[in-house]
Amino acid sequence: MELMIGMGIAQIIATAQVYFSNHRLFAQMTAVANAGFLPVPNLNVLPRLLDLETAFCGGWLFTLSVGAELSLLSAAAAELWRRFTSGRGSATAAAAGVLAVIVVCLNAHGFDVYVTLYLIAIPPTVFWLTGMSPLVRHTPPGLRWAALRFLPLAVLALGWFTQYDRGLFVDLRDHLLMSNSAGERISSFYYRYTLYPAEVFKTFDQRLIKTVAVPSADPGNRYPAVRRELIRQDYLPVGAAPAADISLRFEGDRLAFLHRGSVVWEDTADRFLADPRRAVSEISAGADRFEFFRRVTYYGVLVAFPISLYVLLFALLRLVSGLVLDPRPAEAVAAAACLLIGLAVLADFHLSREDVPPPGTIDTALASDRWQARVAGLKAIRERNVDVTARPGYARMLHSPYPQERYWLARALGASPNPEAFIDLVRLLDDPQINVRTMALEALAQHRNPRAVNPILKLLKTSDDWYDQLYAYQALRTTLRWDQTRLH
Repeated sequence: MELMIGMGIAQIIATAQVYFSNHRLFAQMTAVANAGFLPVPNLNVLPRLLDLETAFCGGWLFTLSVGAELSLLSAAAAELWRRFTSGRGSATAAAAGVLAVIVVCLNAHGFDVYVTLYLIAIPPTVFWLTGMSPLVRHTPPGLRWAALRFLPLAVLALGWFTQYDRGLFVDLRDHLLMSNSAGERISSFYYRYTLYPAEVFKTFDQRLIKTVAVPSADPGNRYPAVRRELIRQDYLPVGAAPAADISLRFEGDRLAFLHRGSVVWEDTADRFLADPRRAVSEISAGADRFEFFRRVTYYGVLVAFPISLYVLLFALLRLVSGLVLDPRPAEAVAAAACLLIGLAVLADFHLSREDVPPPGTIDTALASDRWQARVAGLKAIRERNVDVTARPGYARMLHSPYPQERYWLARALGASPNPEAFIDLVRLLDDPQINVRTMALEALAQHRNPRAVNPILKLLKTSDDWYDQLYAYQALRTTLRWDQTRLH
């Protein structure tokens, strides 16, 4: 219960955080469009930035990471505090001191109200509820029962560690989520909503488009060159838009870039023009306020999220078993059930994965009746840069009912020299599955064919999905060398 309350508080804060971030992004991209540039997200997606539902769904990223992390740590600290027979006042003061240090660290590069709210609202509440909960007092005491609760978690963590490799997270999507309808809905939810909270704490270097408020007065003959280089670095001049990421100020022959009223880069126009990429990288570093918060979020997703799932499942099973059993047997039944469920999921995932076949057996893998084996064959083709269009079953794989197979086929087509591969990749831009479309965009860029610019631009302008637009813009900018100066 305490974990759910802590995560509920986090969800309220996260919804507000994403909501106001979305409104700021809406103002920025509207200014980008009004300045004659292509905004990302595009005009089809921009209205969603104003919806409370979008903010609520996007806020789950922080709830399941930061919220879960703080709630678990606070509950654990309260459990330790309850076992002190003396010195509780000193322990409380020490915990408050640690929390104060964390607040300072998270705000070291500029105060943020939402980051601070997570820390002053969640830990004290969860700590107090855990320490005062009568349910906690009536659980079986002792290290043996604590071990019984968390031994299955340790076993499962070790089991999943055996599966760790560079393809783990993609395989989790392919084999665990997209292999069933419930998992597909979770995957779709992830790709539909995670870009909104990500905008909250991205550095400028990580964002596709940055906005620059430029002075209204004519700064002289250096401005056209500076403006052109800013556009090439995706720092788009948007007039005097108040919501711009940074503002540009001219002082004679010197430039000053300001973020939230503070100068983050200042030097001569000549130095900026000599190495604009380095200059904007320094601007990004100077304006970054969320480095520590990103780390907290990352480890929250990696560690706190799966632990929270386990704790919530254990609590549910403990509640059900407690209806018919005494506390001690109910604890044992809940722990055993968690372990069995976790091992079943782990076993299914392990058996579903296929090793990449050796070169001489790729055609055999592609002819398999199991999509998992065919995907393993496509991975081998991608790793060895083999022409997939010359392999048996190519036409059948283009129309496979399994999006995982079409996804890996699109990746393999990126290395094909066959002109037909380019045509098939353009067709895959209309695939109903978002992961297939994004890999088709990435593969088209790898062909470095100027003919890819128009179909990618068309998708960028007409797509209703921000994730499509993210990959489309990256394909245009990083490999095809297109930039927004061509619009002016």
